[in-house]
Amino acid sequence: MKRHSIIISIAMFAFALVACQSHDNEQPYEKPLSLAGKQMVAMGNSITSPSNSWAWVTARHFDMELTNLAVPSACWADYPYTAVDTNPDPRYNGNNTNNVISNQVFRFLQMVVPEGTVIPEAEGKPFHSETPSPLTGRKSADSTFDPFLVIISCGTNDSGSGTIGDISELEKPYDEANRETLYGAINWAVSVIRKYCPSSQIVLLTPIQRSPLPPRLPLFVEAIQLAGEKLGCPTIDMYNESGITEAEEALAHKYLYDGLHPTEEGSILMGNTVIRHLEILYGISQ
Repeated sequence: MKRHSIIISIAMFAFALVACQSHDNEQPYEKPLSLAGKQMVAMGNSITSPSNSWAWVTARHFDMELTNLAVPSACWADYPYTAVDTNPDPRYNGNNTNNVISNQVFRFLQMVVPEGTVIPEAEGKPFHSETPSPLTGRKSADSTFDPFLVIISCGTNDSGSGTIGDISELEKPYDEANRETLYGAINWAVSVIRKYCPSSQIVLLTPIQRSPLPPRLPLFVEAIQLAGEKLGCPTIDMYNESGITEAEEALAHKYLYDGLHPTEEGSILMGNTVIRHLEILYGISQ
């Protein structure tokens, strides 16, 4: 497992600020004096979805307004029979084929696209099944939703039986990327968010360690880091930097109450890691 030092992480962030790889509608990262009052969106799985997760810890620290779109059991990659599902309060009842990051992105798009406006990515196009009707925006004329920061934390569930895919998926136009692969799903999500909300700044988080540790999890961690580098997205190495380790959790569940899901202390530890990196990324002194 390639271990990235804090120095390398800082360098990657600096590179992302001034020399991101070329992608449609990509904007330089704004360096505000403060994040207070700005809006943050979180996407991910059950490690992110709780009301007291790392996302809440992070938003509270910076006095940001949080919108949490994460859903338990979510994966980066689509399943073979994934369909568009924009239910704002999804309940999957054991059938998780629609529980993927792309559907969280679709819900996000509906929040940023004006009410009644068709979102072309879904209009008349199959999304591994037939889309019953064009996807349209839901943002009302008086909505104040204007996300500054989108943080996506996912990959733990993909490491079970998911497919990383070929690195060429990161080079494809987003509408040609294979969303049934990790690389294709990341390319699609990042590109679509940039297309419809170019002012939003995207940060990726790798999965944390867990106990027992799936043998393929480190491979997915490295793939997410590589995708972030290729797509010009700052990526925080939660696997190595969060302070949550498989070795410690195997002895006693100190930060993960069941070996997977963070305790309150674990969420604080994760949040503090994200906070530290955001302070570096945006040059904020606390």
